[in-house]
Amino acid sequence: MVDIRRHLAVLALGVGGLVGWQVAPATPAAPTGTTLESADERARPALAIRAITVAPSGAWITRGMRAETLAPLLDGEVERVPGLSLSELPGSAGRLWVHGLPPSLDPDSLRVGGTHFDDSTGLRIEREPGEETARYRELSEALAEARGDGRAIRVALEENAVKREIAREQLGALNADGDMAQLWAEDGPVAELMGRLTEARRELLERRARNEERQRELRERLDEAAGQGGWKLGIPLLPSPVEAGGEAAAVRLEYRVGQAGWEPIYTARLDTVEDRVDWRMTARVHQQSGEDWPAASMTLVTSDRRRFYPVPSLEPVTIGFVDPDRGGPVRPMAEMVAPALAGSRSAAAEAGDTTGYASQIAINRPARVPSGAGGVRLEVFDQTHDAEVELRLAPQQSLDAVLVGRFEPSVAQPLPPGRWEVHRDGQQQAGVSRLAVAPGEPVELSFGVDPRIAVDFRRIPDERAGHGLIGKFKQVERRRRLEVTSHHDRSVPMTVLMRLPKALDADIVVEPLAEMASPAVRDLDGRAGVWAYRRDLAPGDPWQIDFAYRVRWPEGKTISPF
Repeated sequence: MVDIRRHLAVLALGVGGLVGWQVAPATPAAPTGTTLESADERARPALAIRAITVAPSGAWITRGMRAETLAPLLDGEVERVPGLSLSELPGSAGRLWVHGLPPSLDPDSLRVGGTHFDDSTGLRIEREPGEETARYRELSEALAEARGDGRAIRVALEENAVKREIAREQLGALNADGDMAQLWAEDGPVAELMGRLTEARRELLERRARNEERQRELRERLDEAAGQGGWKLGIPLLPSPVEAGGEAAAVRLEYRVGQAGWEPIYTARLDTVEDRVDWRMTARVHQQSGEDWPAASMTLVTSDRRRFYPVPSLEPVTIGFVDPDRGGPVRPMAEMVAPALAGSRSAAAEAGDTTGYASQIAINRPARVPSGAGGVRLEVFDQTHDAEVELRLAPQQSLDAVLVGRFEPSVAQPLPPGRWEVHRDGQQQAGVSRLAVAPGEPVELSFGVDPRIAVDFRRIPDERAGHGLIGKFKQVERRRRLEVTSHHDRSVPMTVLMRLPKALDADIVVEPLAEMASPAVRDLDGRAGVWAYRRDLAPGDPWQIDFAYRVRWPEGKTISPF
């Protein structure tokens, strides 16, 4: 009888111990398609970003540093900490240089404070070449590390190929007959050995692909950092810091950056069975300021420096006789209003980045926002409300019966204008952009056309006539007949809107005819002539509405659209 254990031992020794070989884990790489960890965040700069306030256009960044972080630099224990250096300044503890500030920083927006800040000496802000910034150096180090990982992966792949080749040679020399067949069984040692080698190769190939993607992204960011450059700021320090509470920052820095902003994105999901709406507001925060934002405290504000609101003002309006020589008013309104308009344009050019009385949203779960295209979506609200659901049809405009959902968000501040993405029973419909929604104001959205509603709308030819011997007049009688049928298996609420012309002149008479159906509401929502017909539409039961009216006006005059 053949000793299977002896053959297994020979096989293991012959391939250099293949059966016991393991693949050493490599340094984890960033998954393909995700943003790499910021080099600035990896280095944990001493003057770290503590808070971010994002407006629709631009953002305010707040950085801070504790006294215990600054002390080693002042005491000479270290010459440099990440992103900081110290130079001599007569009469002070020195000038603290903050390196690698983003290129989109607005120098006029700088605000500096803290217990160690000497406000009696001027600040210095200078341009910094891209290759000299801390961000460039840190990205270079990250790229060198990624290249080292790539070399290690290549070596591991070569070793795996050698192992696979040795295994094939050794296994090919064995006879698979008789008792040796146990080695070649589907779940036997040979299958296990080759499976492990194949799985190890697959993992190595995936790691190589992720590493190559990581190196490509790092190279792109390195080129971007080289071309952008940035700013460095010199902050004078007091010889003796000001006494303050333990939580006070030794140095605090605030500045505004451009190429940043946020926009709201709303999602409403209507459940027609439960008559319920789940709605969510997310904020897409985007920035290309040149520095990555860590997961710091973030606040979104709605004040927009791109839009100027002038102070309300009215000029007096006068009524006068027409000047026959000039053919117009004695004091033309155009001359009177022109100076006021000119003043508004001048003020608009100097509008500042004010945020007074602006509503703001604090993000409960902040996230990293890397500098670059795309942005990050952050959750703001997620609520569920009962909804008023009905079908609505305006046949004079369209024969589509639209499913309408109406609900009232529970918010204490206005919802800024933005786009709503709508879903009906799990299926996404076309979205819509809406203006701002005030607290307590209901939201009414279209959730698409209902294909189970059949609409027959007939335009009967007009009847025209002229009457009267003295004071002749013309008239038109217009008739429309609507028939709506539901193919649902249950009753559905439905509103039909019809429009009756509204006369702008006392000589024009508009009156309903005797066969006109009576509406549920006249002049709906204050809109003159808009009539609303309402019914719970039963399955298969046609609903007929006769809409008929007469328009009469003096002969010799023409009215539109008759």
